[in-house]
Amino acid sequence: MQISDETLMALADGELAADEAQAVQQAVDADPALQARLRRFSETRRLLQEAAGSAKATPADDPLIAMIRKAQTSAAEPTRIEPARIETPAPANLNRRPWQAIAAAVALAVVAVGWFGMDRKTGIAPAEIAALDSLPSGEVQVLEGGGDLTVIASYRDADGTLCREYETRGTPQVTVSLACRTQDGWENRFAATMTGDAEGFVPASGDIPGLDDALAGMGAPLSPEDEAAALKR
Repeated sequence: MQISDETLMALADGELAADEAQAVQQAVDADPALQARLRRFSETRRLLQEAAGSAKATPADDPLIAMIRKAQTSAAEPTRIEPARIETPAPANLNRRPWQAIAAAVALAVVAVGWFGMDRKTGIAPAEIAALDSLPSGEVQVLEGGGDLTVIASYRDADGTLCREYETRGTPQVTVSLACRTQDGWENRFAATMTGDAEGFVPASGDIPGLDDALAGMGAPLSPEDEAAALKR
C-alpha cells in the first residue's frame, strides 16, 4: 500500500474518514519506515502547536494546514525563492521536505551562536556537540545563550557511521542539520537555515531538498534502544 506524505499528515491531523484512517493505520503498524515518517509529522505538529500557543488547531481555523497543502501541490515544480534556489527533490521523498520546511519556519528559531562559538574543524558549536553525544531523539535541550536543540532522529549510514538529524531554534531562524560521528568527532554533513520576519520565511543557506539527498544514504531511523546503545559507544 503506497501512502503519500499528505495522507500521513491527514492521519496525524485526524482528517481521514474512519475507514481510510483504519486502513492507513494498519499499514503504518506493519511498516517501521511509515512509523518513522508518521512520528516525524506528529512531533513537528506538536512543536508547531506549542510555538503557536494554541491547545489544538482545527482544519477550519488553522492557516498552517492551507500552507502545507499548497506546498504539497506545488512540490513537483521547481521553485525559485530569492536568495536561495529550491529545486525539485528526488521522487522517493517528493513531498516530505516542503512540509517540514514550512513547519520549521513557523516553529521559529535557531540557537544564537556565531562562527566564533563553533568548533573551527567541524563547524558545530560545543553545546551542540554535547547534545549530540547524549540527547535522545525527540527531546529538547536549552542551549547556552538562548535557543534550543531538538534531536529529530538517529541513523546509520552505509558505512555504519552514527548520524543524527537535529534542529536548532532561536528567533528569527531555524536550522536543520545532519551530523555524523567520525573518529575525530562530530562532522557536519548538511545544514539548511530558514530566516524570517513579518513578511514570511525564506531559505537563508543550504537547500531543503538537499537534506533529502543526504538522508537517502541513511538506513531507517534507529529505535530508542539501538540509539541508546550507539550513544554509549
